[in-house]
Amino acid sequence: MTNPGDPQQDRGYYGAGWQQPAPPGPGGAGGSAPPYGGQPGGQPPHGVQPAAGVPYAPPRPPRAPADPRRAFAPGASVNNTAGALIAVVSLVLVEFVSGIVGLIGTSLVVSPFAHYGAGASLVGSFIASVFLAPFPFYAGAFLALAFLTPIARRSPLPTVLLRAVLAGAAGTIALALVGVFTGAFGAITSGGSRLVIDVVTNPLRNGVPFTVMLLASATAAWLWLGRPRRNRGAAPTSGLPGTVRPADAVPPATVQPGPQQPQQGPYGQGLVQPDPHGQYGGQYGAQPRPDQQQPPAAPWGGPAPR
Repeated sequence: MTNPGDPQQDRGYYGAGWQQPAPPGPGGAGGSAPPYGGQPGGQPPHGVQPAAGVPYAPPRPPRAPADPRRAFAPGASVNNTAGALIAVVSLVLVEFVSGIVGLIGTSLVVSPFAHYGAGASLVGSFIASVFLAPFPFYAGAFLALAFLTPIARRSPLPTVLLRAVLAGAAGTIALALVGVFTGAFGAITSGGSRLVIDVVTNPLRNGVPFTVMLLASATAAWLWLGRPRRNRGAAPTSGLPGTVRPADAVPPATVQPGPQQPQQGPYGQGLVQPDPHGQYGGQYGAQPRPDQQQPPAAPWGGPAPR
């Protein structure tokens, strides 16, 4: 029988000689942690040896870097979208400025808000010719420059110009596609000639000058994206030419030495006054001064010969 008040009963598992059971896993009492990703049955990351009972996933092949000299480079990014915006917005600004100049010149003769006959006013014609009619070209050129023919700063200038031409061709095709619908409705009253005008002649009449202007705006976007970036914080100067001081450019000492005190001379010579000119005049090979006592050549030998 055991005594209920025996303190040996409270020694725990190790004191009684028993083995302590393993603590429950994170999944609950008696459970185990999921192998990967916090989910049971999850697969290991690519290239990592899986645990027992988990299927092996082969590593992904490395992605080939994009060739900056290719005409087409599918895929959108922030830089591609920025280059497309710069090129297309520059084209719209050029059209807007030229339309404003023409509107001011025509307003000197007729009122810009008056309607003459069945036609629209000068302001309506300005909005239609600058924004509405060439909008398919703007949209097609932007999508082509953002996804298919980007203006990348790593690309050479001839490749960028070729991509601008391809983007202009995409915008011209967009004008022709819109002309199919407008020409189909106009052919009901005006005949088949209206379809030819809206599908062939008008897209080419607007697409060719827009493509030429797109070449200039794409070049401006390429130069803008390739300019050196300015850091907002303090730029590091280590490693730049002219930032390393030469070896002899030692700053002057900030703490000046005080007056030297007499020191105990060696060989039992007593106090030795400091020499302001150095031990031997500050130059190698100089002879000691006559007022300075010279230590013996052999301090542990016999006396020097006289």
